Amino acid sequence: MNDSFYFKVLYRLYLLICDYRFPIFDRFRSRIVKRLTRTDLKYTVNIFSGVFIEGIHGLKLGNHVSINQDSFISAYGGLSIGNDVSIGHRTSILTTEHLFTDMNVPIKEQSVKNLPVKIGNNVWIGANVTILAGVEIANGVIIGAGSIVTKSILVDNDIYAGNPARFIKKRF
Repeated sequence: MNDSFYFKVLYRLYLLICDYRFPIFDRFRSRIVKRLTRTDLKYTVNIFSGVFIEGIHGLKLGNHVSINQDSFISAYGGLSIGNDVSIGHRTSILTTEHLFTDMNVPIKEQSVKNLPVKIGNNVWIGANVTILAGVEIANGVIIGAGSIVTKSILVDNDIYAGNPARFIKKRF
């Protein structure tokens, strides 16, 4: 069996059990995602129900990562999540954006630009957060619930919140 076929079957299995709300499926989802992303099987990764991952081939996961219920993860443009990261429920992380430069073509028919997202170590992303394409988040950062992160956060141990996310204070 070739690698591509194995990958497709495993990803379809993930999609099949993606919405199962029974706790036993959390472990299955996590194991499948670790295999698909070639994450070290010794790492602790928790993928809860309803987490939809697009472009899983572009996802890199660290150790002790949890992605909570009903989150949307787009990894087509490349998404790197560091160690000890907690992502709250209903969070969206986008690595693509529509171009809108050609006035003769409707926006929805124009191409898409891939921009990688990098999330550092020891980051806490609250519930209902949206992280837009091309953003980098430094180590130790907290993003408050409901925030929209439009620009990179490059200073360690800062707390950001709001729409758009703004600096609130230092953690220490």
